[in-house]
Amino acid sequence: MQSPHFLLAGLLPLALSGCMSFIPAGPLDLLPQERAATRSETLMVNDVSITDSDISPQQNRLLIPQLTSQLAAELENKGYFEKTITFPATAAEQDVQLQLTLSSLEARRTAHPAYFPGAILTATIWIWANGPIYIDKYDLAGTLSITDAQGKPLASSQSRLKSNQSVGFWSQDYLNSALGAKQLNQLIGDLLTDSLKQLH
Repeated sequence: MQSPHFLLAGLLPLALSGCMSFIPAGPLDLLPQERAATRSETLMVNDVSITDSDISPQQNRLLIPQLTSQLAAELENKGYFEKTITFPATAAEQDVQLQLTLSSLEARRTAHPAYFPGAILTATIWIWANGPIYIDKYDLAGTLSITDAQGKPLASSQSRLKSNQSVGFWSQDYLNSALGAKQLNQLIGDLLTDSLKQLH
């Protein structure tokens, strides 16, 4: 049997490596929202705006076109409107415009406080039994507005999602390359649901 010193040496890097920040960036896969029928207007999806001060200009330049194209594709695929367009197309007089603004994309993975003592006391059975190793903490917030082509407000929604999620060795998110996608989809889905209801 391994001595506690060797076990401690093996687990310490795991415990110390469990702190990192990341940015939820999709992929977007919005659940179909309730609606009476596909709206007859063409929807112009403006560039997603990210106002989170922790996101650098370099990160913004990568995230904005990525999220904008994902959002437009999702809205088109789900058929909320007759047609969905993005820049460089221009909105016609009868079209409507959608603006998504993300004010917080805070996401952080930290070591679960019970992981290190639990793994030591159970000789790593804690890990193999899917005891929590990490806590993924999310604070996502945003607004979504729909206006007519002249900028007159038709619908406006805001929402915030805060959650702490425990992650074990066998959890789906343990090695997930798209961390935060589920939470980001929930936030945008809530915004979209509320805004679409206001249009009816």
